[in-house]
Amino acid sequence: MNPSESRVAGKATPGGRIKAVRPGSAAATAGLEPGDIIRSLGGGRLQDVIDYQFLLEPGVNELGIERAARPLKLKLDVDPADDPGIVFGGALFDGVRTCNNHCRFCFVDQLPQGMRGALYLKDDDYRLSFLHGNFITLNGLGSRELLRIKTQRLSPLYVSVHATDAPVRGRLMGCSPAAAAAGLDRLNELGEAGIKIHAQVVLCPGVNDGAVLERTVKELARDFRGVASVAIVPVALAAGCGGKESAGPDLRPATPADCRHIIVSADSWQKPFRSERGIGFVYAADELYLKAGLPLPPAESYDDFPHYENGIGIAAGFIDNLPELAEKLFLAGLPPGRVFLLAGRLAAPLAEFACGKLTRLTGGSFRPLAVENRLFGAHVTVTGLLGGRDVARAARESGLTGDDMLLIPASCLDSSGKRFLDDMTLEELRNVLYCKSLVL
Repeated sequence: MNPSESRVAGKATPGGRIKAVRPGSAAATAGLEPGDIIRSLGGGRLQDVIDYQFLLEPGVNELGIERAARPLKLKLDVDPADDPGIVFGGALFDGVRTCNNHCRFCFVDQLPQGMRGALYLKDDDYRLSFLHGNFITLNGLGSRELLRIKTQRLSPLYVSVHATDAPVRGRLMGCSPAAAAAGLDRLNELGEAGIKIHAQVVLCPGVNDGAVLERTVKELARDFRGVASVAIVPVALAAGCGGKESAGPDLRPATPADCRHIIVSADSWQKPFRSERGIGFVYAADELYLKAGLPLPPAESYDDFPHYENGIGIAAGFIDNLPELAEKLFLAGLPPGRVFLLAGRLAAPLAEFACGKLTRLTGGSFRPLAVENRLFGAHVTVTGLLGGRDVARAARESGLTGDDMLLIPASCLDSSGKRFLDDMTLEELRNVLYCKSLVL
């Protein structure tokens, strides 16, 4: 995405630049070309692909485009059974709405230099929440944006709540209690309009746990009609973050005892929710179970996995899918050497269990490759925050050869499946290791 692709003289203008046109498509027949900017569709202005999809009608559509700085009018005849064939250069045509909060645990503020460029962008854009499941705060959402969400039925949205106590929420987000309360009011307004919300609580021990957490979960269930689920995820702090002025010395990672207490509480809240709603409603992150040393719930307890991308249910789903993975590896051909399963330190016991089962199912030689995180610090132990260089170092130290294979969880890579957090590409890793690799 190029946030500045539709900006002229510093002011945002509507329209999306076409990256590609599928040969033989309706777009090709209409005469559209790569580089064209669609300024209007059926008389409506385009801010993003959502507007494009919302305004596109079966039959003939009037397009206002710009080609080489000259305006043109074209007609796009759309078959409802076929894709028009337009590929845009980015999902947002007018730039990303950035975050005005100052969350004390914001992971962007903790990032070292040299990471993927997109990671340094603090977005608070409802469109990316709808399109990609990004979490937003609603604190800065304007009346026009609220109206658009309701009109275009942009549902579900993913919202960071953290606490329904406005002063606590404001304290965590680095904003005033009034701004924090306004975000909660918008959450309620959207729910009343029929917008489904998946809420998140980033758990900071001593700040929004205990009675604050219980109040948050129960009020989200009782008072906020649109909230369909609540995720509880532990705060992630890079090395030394707790001592930084931006975070404050009172922020600390969750201990195993903290994690056990949260899980016991979440389990007790789930029971009445399942009875009343038919779903668990509140779900604890995999990381909490692994840190606590407690067994993971069965995959079916995550219902429809509403927070899978948030690290909730990934481990249980992975274990359930081991027979399918074994078949896939068997059909692809096992290497003559060993097969290593990449994992962060926290997931090492889980990876060891999985390797034992895969060995029994395939007859191959599977073993975990537990990697220490030097990118963020050794106490950051989840698999999804590993950098490519840390993986390469651990693989070399474990003696991987060209006869071996490395299994890489997709959570380590970006949405394209090509790049690690530290900007190392999968291809670069493969060139360094000289062994086969497979992304799971």
